[in-house]
Amino acid sequence: MTPDLGNLLGRFGAETVLALAIPAILLADLRGTRGSRATWTGIIALVAALVLVLFQPSDPGALLTKLLVADGLAKVFRLLAIGTGLVAALAALRWGDAERGRAEFFVCLIGAVLGACLTAAANDLAMLYIAIETLSIGGYLLAGFRKQSPLGSEAALKYVIFGAVSSGAMLYGMSLLYGFAGTGTLTTPPGASFASLEGASGAAAGEPAFLVAVLLVFAGLAYKVAAAPFQFWCPDVYEGAPTSVAAFLAVASKGAGFAAILRFVGAVTAGATPGVLANTEHVRTILLVMALLTMTIGNVAALRQRNAKRLLAYSAIAHAGYLLLGVAVTSADGATAVVFYMAVYLFMTLGAFYMVGLVERETGRGDVDAFEGLGFRAPLLGVCMAVAMIGLTGLPPTAGFVGKYLLLQEVFAYGGTHILFFWGGVIALLNTVVSLGYYARFLKVMYLCDLERAPQSPFRFAGVDRGLVVALTVPVLVFGLAFAGLYDAASDLAQGIFLAVAGGGR
Repeated sequence: MTPDLGNLLGRFGAETVLALAIPAILLADLRGTRGSRATWTGIIALVAALVLVLFQPSDPGALLTKLLVADGLAKVFRLLAIGTGLVAALAALRWGDAERGRAEFFVCLIGAVLGACLTAAANDLAMLYIAIETLSIGGYLLAGFRKQSPLGSEAALKYVIFGAVSSGAMLYGMSLLYGFAGTGTLTTPPGASFASLEGASGAAAGEPAFLVAVLLVFAGLAYKVAAAPFQFWCPDVYEGAPTSVAAFLAVASKGAGFAAILRFVGAVTAGATPGVLANTEHVRTILLVMALLTMTIGNVAALRQRNAKRLLAYSAIAHAGYLLLGVAVTSADGATAVVFYMAVYLFMTLGAFYMVGLVERETGRGDVDAFEGLGFRAPLLGVCMAVAMIGLTGLPPTAGFVGKYLLLQEVFAYGGTHILFFWGGVIALLNTVVSLGYYARFLKVMYLCDLERAPQSPFRFAGVDRGLVVALTVPVLVFGLAFAGLYDAASDLAQGIFLAVAGGGR
């Protein structure tokens, strides 16, 4: 099938801009001075891509040679990836993370953003693998970008090793699925007539090897979102990587992974034949156990952390567990809850990482105690950090509370007929209580410290930083109080992911 150029630019203009920006940055760097032209080329490309995605229509039937689909799910996670990339780029410039090689940094960052966008839109196993590898390679290089840092080099090496193992497992699982289905296409959108894994899963669902193949592919995707037992790389990588890169990996990489998980789980559980229904129950149980294990490991391990970035890394692991709960119910409402939570998670996590980066730059320390007395030395920063921590805990009146409520609502609704999910919801609630133990640590050192012992020097807080912090904090409160519009948008964008599932959710 020959791709239509108009369809390519109309539906995938953002990816086209990002792909063209990479050679443009390299050319600009050859002609520029100290990377200034390369910097502006990268920033302009990210802004242009964000605008293109924001205003492009979403259509479940909009395909590009069966490999990519421009539906609502792709749109929301592409917005998330590009927006996160833009914030990470600005943060890197503010903190000097890209000072020694701006062109190289922007090439790696935009390459990773492009990979995340393609992952969100991938409708084919081969395309999904290529997109994930594009995202991963950019992430490997960014994690070790500070070559003079031993922690950064260690982080990049661990990231590469774990990534290679998960990539091999995923590729082998994909080859098995192709053998069962005779095609690598995940789903058949409305109006199309070609074969897909979604249509072939019914005949193969009764085969044990089919479930093994599904587990292998899911293992590779679980690695991208740092779900247990594939989370070992996450704390070391976040600690060793530049803070701007850690923020990007915590949001964009996780978002792309969950977009792929939603599509993949929707494809292998579609249909109402006895074999598919039995296979779907196995998949739900595996996802539920993985979700509970992930959030418990993340929350319990975070209680012992003193380094702020390692603490946020374990927080990101725990939130991957909460998001997996929404996937586990395999329902349209569950997918909506995942999209809603991922949207608000962007603001909470980016805001937290940005403020950790500000404090690290000002104090030269990366531990939680560096925030001592900050609520009085920099009241605006203290309030914004408090909002981010309360939101990540899942307490009102923040959007984090609404997101967790929507996820747990679906889990308990499904638990009405499946007792395992009811107890899974109870464990998730207990994990939320546990998480308060380490999120409140920031509030304690900021507001309940000994003022006589706290640093008395003023905290330099530039206008650009102040504007970005406020811009990331305000939505956490706004969507916590007026969430109906965002929920309706998430429902529309997630439409069609699990509609073919019989008995999934409510």
